[in-house]
Amino acid sequence: MGGSGSKAIAGLSFLAGCYIAFDCQSTLNSSPWTHETFGQDPEKAESQQWYVRQSIMVSLALAATGSYLGRSYMPVVGCSIANAYLWWIYRRSYNLALAKSTETDWAPA
Repeated sequence: MGGSGSKAIAGLSFLAGCYIAFDCQSTLNSSPWTHETFGQDPEKAESQQWYVRQSIMVSLALAATGSYLGRSYMPVVGCSIANAYLWWIYRRSYNLALAKSTETDWAPA
């Protein structure tokens, strides 16, 4: 990437990739707090993880399309970094919910 104009576009493309990941997660999923609070039911917890995987795949597909159209790898880079963080935070919430369910012997009604 050459001049300052292409660096600015690369920076914006990177941020667009990050935005896509966060936007897909909020569109297709709920918050990590919701996972931690209501994920003690094993069926609900697994359903929540399904939506995490869906949002990651959708955002990566959108970022890849943006990378192709813009002829820049930066949307995929930004999206991948954001998705790595989102996967970690939602997985943490999932694990906390499972730990709470074994501590309290919670079972669905």
